[in-house]
Amino acid sequence: MNTGRNNFYSVSFILLLINSTFISKCTAPLNKPHDLSYTLKKPDKTYVLQKTLKEVSGLSFVSDKEVALIEDENGAVFFFNLEKGMVTRKISFAKDGDYEDLKIIGDTAYILRSDGKLVELKNLKGPQSDILETKYQTGLSKENNTEGLCYDDKRNMLLIACKGSPGKDNKYKNKKAIYSFNLQTKKLSDTAVFLIDVNQVELMAYGAHPNFLSKLMRFYRHTKEKGIEPSGLAIHPVTRDIYVISSVGKELIIIGQDGKLKKVVKLAINLFKQPEGIAFDSSGNLYITNEGRNGKGNILKFLYLKNDAASNPPASAL
Repeated sequence: MNTGRNNFYSVSFILLLINSTFISKCTAPLNKPHDLSYTLKKPDKTYVLQKTLKEVSGLSFVSDKEVALIEDENGAVFFFNLEKGMVTRKISFAKDGDYEDLKIIGDTAYILRSDGKLVELKNLKGPQSDILETKYQTGLSKENNTEGLCYDDKRNMLLIACKGSPGKDNKYKNKKAIYSFNLQTKKLSDTAVFLIDVNQVELMAYGAHPNFLSKLMRFYRHTKEKGIEPSGLAIHPVTRDIYVISSVGKELIIIGQDGKLKKVVKLAINLFKQPEGIAFDSSGNLYITNEGRNGKGNILKFLYLKNDAASNPPASAL
């Protein structure tokens, strides 16, 4: 028996354990996971979607019992009944294209393409023949790769998140941009209304050591994806915070109405295979869609934990 070598390995293991503990404390996220009012480790309900919605890319609430869904390739809006767990209606509006998100406002749908174009469908509650379609050139393009769309009811405008280029201005370097689209004038804002600092997100997600220790934390969390690329966004009906989902990096980013970054939550890749759409019902319950990849797409529901006891679950809950 080589006692010296065994002792060496034992001591090395202990030192590695101590070092790992020290690292975990030094790189603790600046935001605490239990500050979030949702338990994202396990959904409260999972809705499995039909095969034609394998590449589901966005959702919007029609009522608390029904959501509208869009998927990447088909120019159609699917109405999904949450109580029945099935699609009950479909509206076809265009040929195949790259459709990324949608928002239902009353009797009107706004559908966002990846090239920045918006499609407006009016008279949704009537027969297909009564639907009026209008297309808008927002000024954003495929270089911006627009993927997220939500409605700010306080200011009557749509918010559009760019997965790709944030703009030409140098101040947008290392940022991800969110623009506004005024529904009265049908014009896009000249500049971004919100900017997400990619470096700040990484810092908040992985702690104050963004190089070696950041890579170590990424490895520990079983993902090699870097950076953020917003794929969906929604405004919380109670707090008014803006929730931004990023499939790349598997992150949920929360910013305030003042544009300040409030929280960053890492999402489990075994549960969030490809999160693309995000929305809230009127009670604040959170819904996130996932593309199917090698299976069927789904909608994950997470209850809004409003009371003090529920809003402070143990950190392991996330």
